[in-house]
Amino acid sequence: MRGTRVYIVVLVTVLMLSSVAGAEEAKPAAILQLSQSSLALILGYTWGSGSLAYADKTYRVEVDGFSVLAIGFVRAEATGEVFNLKKVEDFNGTYVAASIEGTVVAGAGATAMQNQNGVVIKLFTTTEGLNVKVSPEGVRLNLK
Repeated sequence: MRGTRVYIVVLVTVLMLSSVAGAEEAKPAAILQLSQSSLALILGYTWGSGSLAYADKTYRVEVDGFSVLAIGFVRAEATGEVFNLKKVEDFNGTYVAASIEGTVVAGAGATAMQNQNGVVIKLFTTTEGLNVKVSPEGVRLNLK
């Protein structure tokens, strides 16, 4: 039974990644850079900051969020492409994300997420620490 639950979570995560990834425009509207940390024991919390380069301006970004089915502690650097961003105010919000990530000392991950305004972000991370995550998550991104 436990193996079936893990299989279902993996399947849902892959489907979320592919559906959100297919929603983007051909060219990103903005570039997102993040530095973040996360701590998890089944339920996890992520915090960090970064910058959003949009329309020849750079904005500070604050990150906080949660995840399920994750274990470990990691520090991550992420770069993302932002799609469907028509005005900078649409960036703020809670993003529903699906992530696949694994780290033993050093690792990598990929996340696709979308907020309530239809803004889509494809993030690619490099990580340090110890972490296993195949999870749906919610992430709040706000301009400061």
